Order: sequence, then structure tokens, then C-alpha cells
Amino acid sequence: MKFWTRSYVRVATVFFACLSMQWMEAVEVRISLRNGDVLRGRLISEGDVVLIEHAILGDVEIPKRSVRSIIRPNQNRNEGDAHEGSENEESQASEPWMKGFVRVISFENWSRQFEFGMNLQSGRRDKFDYNARFNVRRRIEKNDFRFEARRYFGESDQGKTTDRLYSNFRWRRDLSPGVFYQSDTLYSSDAIKEIDINLEQTLGLGYRLLNQKALKVSTGAGLSGRYREDNVDNGNTNYLLDVFQDLDYRLGSRLRFTQEFRIALPPDERSEYEYEFQAGIVSKVTDSLHLSIRYQLEYDRSLPEDRREDQRIVSSVGIDF
Repeated sequence: MKFWTRSYVRVATVFFACLSMQWMEAVEVRISLRNGDVLRGRLISEGDVVLIEHAILGDVEIPKRSVRSIIRPNQNRNEGDAHEGSENEESQASEPWMKGFVRVISFENWSRQFEFGMNLQSGRRDKFDYNARFNVRRRIEKNDFRFEARRYFGESDQGKTTDRLYSNFRWRRDLSPGVFYQSDTLYSSDAIKEIDINLEQTLGLGYRLLNQKALKVSTGAGLSGRYREDNVDNGNTNYLLDVFQDLDYRLGSRLRFTQEFRIALPPDERSEYEYEFQAGIVSKVTDSLHLSIRYQLEYDRSLPEDRREDQRIVSSVGIDF
């Protein structure tokens, strides 16, 4: 009985969280072009080129010189107020850098996604598990920011089966055409593997092998430091060589395939390597709703043999807001 009570409380909590997200206003803008056309869409980045996500056309890149004004939801203007929009852009250009920084960390104009999946089973064995994923991303001129958080939890009448938390913040800055600098900060914990804290910081360089509108492929390498607390060590620090690769392929305006791979190994103990592979397909149902299925594989040879591998297939429903 306690098992089902806890399960229903979790389901209700996530349900009301999803409802509250539906009430959040999507960051939609109206762009007035100098040739008289007007476009509406979600603002992704704004610099020399303005990038928006259009409901029908997908990602649309607009040269800044072709833009007359950008009107945001909190600006009560008519489409004909071109002069007022121009003045607003000038005031934004002269805005102190601190205000711009605050606007970035407040996630204004970031693309945001929340995904949730759940499995509830009763019969010979009671089982409950869920997965949640939150992702925000924005590109500002030469900078690409991404924050991701994941939560996996599962239990059965025989005890807890999954209890894992993962978060990651990645910053990429273009240095020259095709070349970028990358900083990757990772935090995770796993009660089943008896890992209390796992912190990793990676610094490296990358190169975009392909940088097309529909297909982007990047790879690179760097150095990372890892701090870990588990049931064996109160605190253990290692330095790792890190190689990464990722792919983003848009199959039309409604379907998207993503893939990421990373391998890291200590220079002095190369047999204790770790790698992570994940691939997923996201299909848009509406402008604010999508379905996804992802495959994730993690392997860490520095752990005891019975806790090295972790793989799962995750299906979920997502909200774009």
C-alpha cells in the first residue's frame, strides 16, 4: 500500500508540473523586415544573423541588416511602429553588459524542453519507474550554451532499482570558422552504483566537420579533472584525457536525430577508461509537443565489475516552452 501511495504522489507531482509548464508563455517574437514582410517564431539567437524557429519553415536565418525591428511579447506595439522598434534596438545595443549577462542567466529567449516518461506495473510484482529530462539552449553570436538535467528513478516491491541524477553545462565559443573552444561541467550521483558525488570539468578544443543547416557534426579532445566520492573512497581525484563527438541531423521540420559519444581515460591507468554513448529521435507532434525515444549506454571500468555498465532505452513525451 505504501508503495502505491508513494507512486501516486510522484505521478501527481509531475502531472501538475507539466500543467504549470503549459501555462508558461512561449518566447515568440515578431520580426519586421525592411522589405515589408513580417515573420513570427521563437527567437533562438540574435547577432549579425538573427535565428528563429518558424512553425512551418523550421530554423530561419535572417541577416541583421534586413531586420527593421524585433518585437517581443512584453512589448505592446503595433506592427506599424517601426520607428519605436528601431529606438528599442538602439537602447538594447547600448545596454550595460551586466544587464545583458543577467538576461542570459535568467534563460530569457532560450529554447527550453521538458520530457517525462513513466512505467507503472502491478500483478505478480509491483513496479514503478520514471524518467525526466530538462534541456535549455541558446546561441549568442559566437557562444553556444547548453544546460541539461536528467533524473531516473525506479522501485519495485523488492526495493529500489534505479536512483540516478545527472546534470551538465556545456559552453562552446567559436575561435575561427569550424574551430571552437569547449568547457564542459558535469555533476552526477547514483545510489545503485553507490556513487555519492561525481564532478567532472573538461576543457578542450573542437572542430566542426560539417556545419550545414540540416546536418552538423563536431569532434574534439581535451583534458578533464574528476572528483568522486563513493562507498570505497571519501574523495578521489583523477585527471583524464577526453575525446568527444556529436551529431545533429534534421530530417525535415518535424523529425530530428541526435547522437553523442565521449570517451575518457587516465594517462597512468588507461585500463580504467569510461565512455558514454547516446542517440535519440525526436518527432514533433505540435509546435509545443513532441515524442522522443533515446538509447543511452554508459560504461566505467574504474568501478567494480557488477556496476560498470548502465544502458537503457527511454521513451517520453516532451513539452517545448
